[in-house]
Formats: sequence, structure tokens, C-alpha cells
Amino acid sequence: MMLGYIADRKLREFFASDTRISLIRKDDDHDRKKKGDLVVTYEREEFKIEVKSLQTNSIEVFDDRGREDITAERWIKRVIKLEKRYLENPDFAGFLKDRRSEGRYRGVVQCDASDRRSVKLRGGKKIDTTCLLVGEFDLLAAGLFAFREQWDFGFALNRDLPTSNYRKYSKAVQKQLLRSLVPVTWPLAPPFVADPFKLLETLYQERRRSKS
Repeated sequence: MMLGYIADRKLREFFASDTRISLIRKDDDHDRKKKGDLVVTYEREEFKIEVKSLQTNSIEVFDDRGREDITAERWIKRVIKLEKRYLENPDFAGFLKDRRSEGRYRGVVQCDASDRRSVKLRGGKKIDTTCLLVGEFDLLAAGLFAFREQWDFGFALNRDLPTSNYRKYSKAVQKQLLRSLVPVTWPLAPPFVADPFKLLETLYQERRRSKS
């Protein structure tokens, strides 16, 4: 939870330091109708950014050391479950002691609402869900500190994120809801990029064309 709060602050500082952003605000966290941890103004247009962090128990690093048994599992988990508790994996800590920055990582970002709420879908149907809506915000900012213990972020367009595969939802409903767990890697791979301004410019140009 603390990492989430710090990620919000770090991202705000990142945008505040760039003259391409003219205004930053944060909407009321208790207003369930407004999703987006930060709203930034770029080229006089507002864009909503949802900030999410890695699930610690999903994090793995790739073991690139030579092994006699090449069929052995080569991903090392950051935490292991022991007697119903998650504990730091000593193999992970030992592997990364001298080369945390150069490691290859994978994990998932928990991309959902903090609590269940009623959302209105296209066509007027309402459902209670913790899933976020396709189009409910503009950019996802994934805080990746737990990979390398550096304040890295991966940015992705809302529309490029995977949609829900929850079997109790119909196909039509699944297409309108974002998946709760979004895979992410370091180094970054699509749909994530390191530079959010490329994505903001894409969205800005699309809005500009739609108004012309």
C-alpha cells in the first residue's frame, strides 16, 4: 500500500517537472464515478491516468546462469508461500545481490477498482464489479519499483490493455471490462512503453482530428 502512495507522488513529480504538462490535479478518491489517479493537461487537453503497482507475489526474475539441467524452471519467484504466509525467497535475494538492475523480470499489475461498484455498460445494462471499464481512463501507469527497486514506470493506453476473461460474464460484457491482472515485464514489452508523451501525443492528435 505504501508503495502505491509513493508511486502516485513520484509520477506527479515526473509530470510536474516537464513543461509540456501545464496542469496536474487529482480527483476525489471517494467519487466512484471518476476514475484516474492523476489528471494531466497536455496541449490544453485533459487526460486521465490510472496508477497501479505490481503484485509482489507475482514477481519473478529470469535465472540466466548456466545449468546442467536446461529443462529446469528458470524463473525465480520473489516471494514464496510457507504456512499460509508469503515470505521473501532467499534464492531471489541471492541471485540479485550484484545484478538487480540488469535482470529480466515479469509479473502482473492489479488493474481494478479498490471496491465493488455499479457500472453502466453500453446498451444501458448495469453490473456490480471491481473491474475497470474500457475507456474509463486514458493511460495506465504501472509502478515497477518492486522489480529493480528503482522508480520505473510502464505506460499503456487503456484501449491496448487486455479485457476481462471472467467466465461468468458474457463475451459482450468481457469486451467492455479490463482484466484485473495485467502482465508486465522488464525490459518493457508492448503495450507498455517508457515514454508517456508518445501516448499523450497520439491521444491528442486523435481528439484534434475528431473535432475538425
